[in-house]
Amino acid sequence: MAGRVPPAWVVKPLLATRNAIGRVHRGIVPPEVAVFERTLGIVDTKAIGVAAELGIADLLATGPQHASQLAASCEADADALTRLLRFLVGRGIFTRYRDGRFANNGASKLLQADNPDSLREWVRFYGAPWHVDGWNRLDHSVATGESGFAAASGRSFWDHLKADRAAGECFDTAMAQVSRLQTDLIAGAYDFDQCRRVCDVGGGTGTVLAGILVAHPDVRGVLFDVPEVVTRAAPVLDARGVADRVDVVGGDFFASVPTGCDGYVLQAIVHDWDDDSVVRILDNIRDAMEPGGRILVLEQTVPTGNGDHLVKALDLEMLVDTGAGRERTLDEFRALFARSHLRVERVIPVSISSILELVPA
Repeated sequence: MAGRVPPAWVVKPLLATRNAIGRVHRGIVPPEVAVFERTLGIVDTKAIGVAAELGIADLLATGPQHASQLAASCEADADALTRLLRFLVGRGIFTRYRDGRFANNGASKLLQADNPDSLREWVRFYGAPWHVDGWNRLDHSVATGESGFAAASGRSFWDHLKADRAAGECFDTAMAQVSRLQTDLIAGAYDFDQCRRVCDVGGGTGTVLAGILVAHPDVRGVLFDVPEVVTRAAPVLDARGVADRVDVVGGDFFASVPTGCDGYVLQAIVHDWDDDSVVRILDNIRDAMEPGGRILVLEQTVPTGNGDHLVKALDLEMLVDTGAGRERTLDEFRALFARSHLRVERVIPVSISSILELVPA
């Protein structure tokens, strides 16, 4: 899938065009309709999430079926399942033939568990009751600036992932699936061949690091994350044929990071934390980094305009999940990095994200 994700030079005009169409749409739709439409977002989230939980796309992998057949296989009510799938067909997920049978399309195939390009776990994560419970306390987050998830569950988002193994595995796989969307673009956008040893800090199960090492065969890697996560990395590294070039290290990046590397990658890590916590992480990396090394921060930047943008929704996700985490503008990133005596050497666009190359100030 990564090869089908458009690069930044394509994404920017596409987003501009979509926003222009959106402005036209908002201009011709009565305000009452616009407000009504915006209240129905939860229907999309839960409908596609339930379809993923039931494994509908997997059942349709062998060919079209009537809802009654699908219902019998997944122990659902046939009428209710018909109504669910009818809605999703209208939203571009699944196809329905004139004889009433449902079939997969390009979008629904991404819900198949065995699809190498699958986004099934991302969909399951977003629609999971425990995740939605946090969003039900957005009011608490807006009133206090604190985590809605913690208010709903009584524990932090990260503690929940540790305590609930199924939730933790779902989240880790979801993050790997989303990371994979840009992995090839990341590996090609930056000259990692100038690095001898690259450490992926908070690298999960190794999806991004493996992609970098495949594209740059002379580079070695260190995969660093909490022990309970990196213990699940072996299948990912083995599948990409890079396990013999990776040192897998468990630890806490607030305490220290592995030394002896000249490239450190932080992919979707900075947005999880408040400014003080990010400074602690960056200070540890700067102290561990080899002379002449680089820190590569992979994040989306919040645009300064008023147009619709995915990162603005993810900013609220950070607020609800963690309270402390946030998306940032480029100027906010620059000010934050300066606190760790780092400066942005280059900004390299990568599809919807950017690589911020940091060097000592």
